[in-house]
Amino acid sequence: MTSQEKVLARILFKKKIYENEGQAFEQLFTQIMNYAYPDFIQIKPQGRYGDRKNDGYIPSLGYYYQVYAPENPEATRTRNVAVAKARDDFKGLIDAWHHIHPIKGYRFVFNDKYKGSFPAIEEALAEIKTEYKLEVSEVFLAKHIEDVLFSLDADKILTLVGFIPDPAGISDVDYSLLSEVIEHIIKVSRPIDLISSLRVPDFDKKIQFNGLSHSVAAFLQSGSYQSGAIDEYFNKNSVFARQELRDALNQIYLASIEENYAEVSDDVSEGDLRFFHILNKITPSKSKSVQDAAFVLMAYYFESCDIFEDPS
Repeated sequence: MTSQEKVLARILFKKKIYENEGQAFEQLFTQIMNYAYPDFIQIKPQGRYGDRKNDGYIPSLGYYYQVYAPENPEATRTRNVAVAKARDDFKGLIDAWHHIHPIKGYRFVFNDKYKGSFPAIEEALAEIKTEYKLEVSEVFLAKHIEDVLFSLDADKILTLVGFIPDPAGISDVDYSLLSEVIEHIIKVSRPIDLISSLRVPDFDKKIQFNGLSHSVAAFLQSGSYQSGAIDEYFNKNSVFARQELRDALNQIYLASIEENYAEVSDDVSEGDLRFFHILNKITPSKSKSVQDAAFVLMAYYFESCDIFEDPS
């Protein structure tokens, strides 16, 4: 699959995550796990015995999965139910399954719809890990399932997400992740926090090395104060999304290098022209909120040297 096809596949997968609850979500999870782990065994309820707190397991690893897919993953009631379910289901799992295949790992599959986990769930699972001396006891979120999905061969991904339209017929498909993260930054924008600044000792050195003006440096510095918004996005999304976002920004930057700016203006440096080339590519909207969010994104990848050159 091409990078563009994978981005489209991700959009279709996220749609399934948002729409599927209860048994439908469990079935989606099971299909992905069956493809990823040939020895994964789905446990179906058996009359009055039920599934004995086991929605599926991998015998060779000793890892067991219990699925919870609520309608509203952010509700207070959801948090309380999830914590109780994580604890109670594990107790039932130990009683019914440990003598069959020893339990080495426990994953509580929670359809958070990319909203994240609750501290109380994390605490409960950590306590289970310590008490029962497990290799792992952790929450398994939508982002983790997405990463399993994109570890599969292309034909299996297509089977799971359905028909993918031709990327050539869709404009700006490469930038859909950019739009998604910019929208996230706008939603979670906070007052400037100097502590969370990305500013590092060689920030000014990199500015000078790339021929960027004081004005552009101010945009990047201001954006760096909101870097926590990017980290929050990555915490709720897959490794695949993080890599695709990085690649998209890097490709736009590399394309800017190919541009001939020598005769554009005597008053504006090539570095500044490249900066605004990237800004215009990732912000088709010229609204201030969108551009401010773009500065945050560019500052993050400027610091990581995915856009502009490292002077060292």
